[in-house]
Amino acid sequence: MKTDTLKKSLLDYAIKGKLTARFRRENAGLNAFDEISTYNDNIKQKRKDLEKELKKCEKELKLEKDKDKKAFFKSQIQMLKKELTKCKEITPLFCHTTSPCHTERSEVSQNAESKRDFSPTTQNAVSLENDNAQIPPFEIPNSWAWVKLGDIGEWKAGSTPSRAKPDFYVDGEILWLKTGDLNDDVVYHTEEKITKEAFNSYSMSFSDVGDILVAMYGATIGKTGIVGARMTTNQACCACKTNATIHNKYLFYFIQGRRDFIISQSFGTGQPNISKEKILNFLIPLPPLCEQQEIVKKLDLLVTLANDFAITKENLKRIEKRIEKSLLKLALEGSLSKLYRRNSPTLSAFDEISTYNEATKEKRKDLEKKLKICEKELKLEKEKDKKAFLKSQIQILKKEIAKCKEITPLNLSEAPFTIPNSPFTIPNSWAWVKLGDICETFTGATPKTSNAENFGDFIPFLNPGDIDNNGNVIYSNRGLTEKGLKEARKIEANSILVVCIGGLIGKACLVDRECTCNQQINVAKPFFTEATLLYYFINSAYFQSTIKANSTGTATPIINKNLFEKILIPLPPLKEQEHIAQTLDTLFTLKKGLRVE
Repeated sequence: MKTDTLKKSLLDYAIKGKLTARFRRENAGLNAFDEISTYNDNIKQKRKDLEKELKKCEKELKLEKDKDKKAFFKSQIQMLKKELTKCKEITPLFCHTTSPCHTERSEVSQNAESKRDFSPTTQNAVSLENDNAQIPPFEIPNSWAWVKLGDIGEWKAGSTPSRAKPDFYVDGEILWLKTGDLNDDVVYHTEEKITKEAFNSYSMSFSDVGDILVAMYGATIGKTGIVGARMTTNQACCACKTNATIHNKYLFYFIQGRRDFIISQSFGTGQPNISKEKILNFLIPLPPLCEQQEIVKKLDLLVTLANDFAITKENLKRIEKRIEKSLLKLALEGSLSKLYRRNSPTLSAFDEISTYNEATKEKRKDLEKKLKICEKELKLEKEKDKKAFLKSQIQILKKEIAKCKEITPLNLSEAPFTIPNSPFTIPNSWAWVKLGDICETFTGATPKTSNAENFGDFIPFLNPGDIDNNGNVIYSNRGLTEKGLKEARKIEANSILVVCIGGLIGKACLVDRECTCNQQINVAKPFFTEATLLYYFINSAYFQSTIKANSTGTATPIINKNLFEKILIPLPPLKEQEHIAQTLDTLFTLKKGLRVE
């Protein structure tokens, strides 16, 4: 299996809009077409200003007598003409023939992800070089636009100074990039440098920091890079200085994601190549700029992880479990959300715990006040039915008061049991808490099997065998009747079930519906943590080893409810929890597509 399989999947997801569906739902007013329109208006105004300035210079040149001043005006005129050639408007492609693009967009529901219809009967195809027609290669969100690569920046190729002149290379100080220097990352250094004499002799130009590079020739065709230090290139490399409509790293990731297509469009056998002109005619889906930034943010994190996976190529035969363990470890220790914390430095689990505790204290006071009132009324009440009602209210209030437990962040040394692995470091904004402090925990129960009336199809009844190794649940094997439920305990959706006995101890699932379970399963219903993240944490090597290490019994290991709820859990701030859970959801979805050769 190629080690870049995961990376390819990530890039494919990104350029098709699948990584940012939620972002679009939350920012329904954004669209690329309005941004293109604004950009075009600015370009028109800039062109008018430049043309005005050009006419002024040409007029002054005609009147000027001084030789030096005339030379100055000539240089200004040349510069202005060059700038004018860069003032190119962008034309979105593949709009409906019957209506303009912006009209089509306005009809899209904000509550659903819409796609453009690119069928030949309803769309205009764009004619590329040699009069070949090209239709969009895939569907994109309705708020995105198809444009040509040549429209989103200034593209140029370099040259190679003569090797016959050593002075062009000896003691060179200008970075000179060849396609072999491209690394699908930021390029800070080049194998060779050229002199200023070589640079000037060949009228070469600089690529500035942030420009995007793509190889056009040979075995490296389609390989990319980002300019990390000012440099120039040879003729086998094309460089793009992006305009205001596109994020440079979005273009960088797009080219990587379409590398196979670029290679397929090359020609030649021994030395395949693709022309700059052909690259400029390639289509690129253009999201709104804010969405591009969101895509880049997600890919920066996800691609970094994908690249890390490539390093473990020798272990790919066990990649499903190895990747899962690695990701969960990164999540558990806070490495998966470093960027999020940098962007949200004020978030703190300790502050959130303090706020929760204050609210809990106030709630407990209110409940205790109500309890005293009910108990006082019960003493005075003579009517049988009213007394029964007050007694039931008192029981409810006592149960609610029992739930009003404050959360106490713990130091690892305070744990009442031994953690088998060395303690790991968590971010300063995270807290160590007991599982029982952030969840309602209980153990399942089995109704009398001798009574057939307890079993039916009213509610699913789970045992450890109904949970597979991937956390999937079979709900249809067995169920309870309403009568049977009275001898069990209902489990709410978004609760976590953990096998607490036997060879399957530690196996867990996150239930998506109401159900029940037998006494071989402990239940954790989170109330101060994100359920999905807690499920991931429970599946981590740390949690699993802790369960096994603190179980009792030899032939049949068991961890009781009391020890179970005392297991320590690292607790991030709630918003960071959501971020980590979403990232893991995406990564594990993509992981399913990996196959070991």
